Amino acid sequence: MEGSEHRIHTLIRTALPTLVLAGVVAGVGCGGGGGNTTAATPPSALKHAAASQGGVVSAEGTEGLVGPAGRATAESQQFEDRTGKISPKANTETNAQRHGVAAGAACDNSGIDPADGNEDQLNAAILCLVNAERADAGLPALTQNAQLDRAAVGMAQRMVTEHFFSHDTPDGKNVVDRIKPTGYIPNSGDWVVGENLAWGSGALSTPQAIVNGWMNSAGHKANILAPDYKDIGLAAAMGSPSTSVSGGTVYVNDFGAKAGADPKLKLPPEGGSGAGTSTAAAAAAGTKAATTKKAKARRHRRRRHHRRH
Repeated sequence: MEGSEHRIHTLIRTALPTLVLAGVVAGVGCGGGGGNTTAATPPSALKHAAASQGGVVSAEGTEGLVGPAGRATAESQQFEDRTGKISPKANTETNAQRHGVAAGAACDNSGIDPADGNEDQLNAAILCLVNAERADAGLPALTQNAQLDRAAVGMAQRMVTEHFFSHDTPDGKNVVDRIKPTGYIPNSGDWVVGENLAWGSGALSTPQAIVNGWMNSAGHKANILAPDYKDIGLAAAMGSPSTSVSGGTVYVNDFGAKAGADPKLKLPPEGGSGAGTSTAAAAAAGTKAATTKKAKARRHRRRRHHRRH
C-alpha cells in the first residue's frame, strides 16, 4: 500500500514542475483491494503519504493519471494498485488512432472540456467510446445501468471531497462493498463487477483523453474489453482526488454482470499478462482476431467469385 501511494505522490510532484508555488504539497493516495485503507483526514496529507517541501500545485495545465483498475466475482477479488500518466498527446486524433481509440471517431462530444453542468454529456461520450472499443474488438455493447450509475457517482464525489485515488474508500469500502447496497449484486450466483478510475486536467480531461489513457493501461483495457461484462455505470466529478492539485475531473466507470461471470478472467499487471495467465484482454484479443480472420475469408471469397464472372 505504501509503495503505490509513494508512486502516485512522485507522479504528481514530477508531473507539474513548472507550476510550483510556495506552500506544502500533500500526496495522492492509491490502494488495491482488501478493505485495509486507513481513513483520510482532509485536507491534510493522505494516508501514509509524507508531506514534503514544495508548493500548492495548480492543475490548469494538461496532466492526467489512470488507475487503479479492479475486478471482483463471487469467488475472488483482484485490484491493480499501480497508476500511470496519461500521454500528453492523448487528446489528439492521430495519437488516438495509433493507440486504439480511433474506433470512437464518430462519438459526439468526445473532445469536449468538462464543466459544471455537462456531466451527462461527458458520461455519454465515455460510454460511446467504450462501446466503440468493444465493437472494434467484436464484443457486445455495454448497457448503462442506474444501479451502477449510483455507485459510480458516489465514488467520484467521495474521491473529490475526501481526496483519495483508490478502489478502497477512506473507511475501507471496496468496489463490492460500494455496489452491493444499490441492489445490483445478487445474493448468490456468478456475478462480476469491475472499476476503472482516472483523473485529468486541461486537454487531458476530455472523454477521448481518458479512454485513451485507459486503453493504454493493461488492467483498464482488460476491464473495457472483458467479454463477460454486460452493464456499466458512469460518473464524472469536477475536482481533484488530491490535496496537492486543484481542478480537473475525476472519472469512474463501474462494470458488471448479474450472471455469466468467467472466474478465470484476470486483470493483467501493468507490465502485461504473465505467461499462461488467462486475461480479459487476451480473451478480447482472441475474439477480435477471429472476427478479423472471418472478414478476410469473406473478402477472399468475394474476389474469387468476381474473377469467375
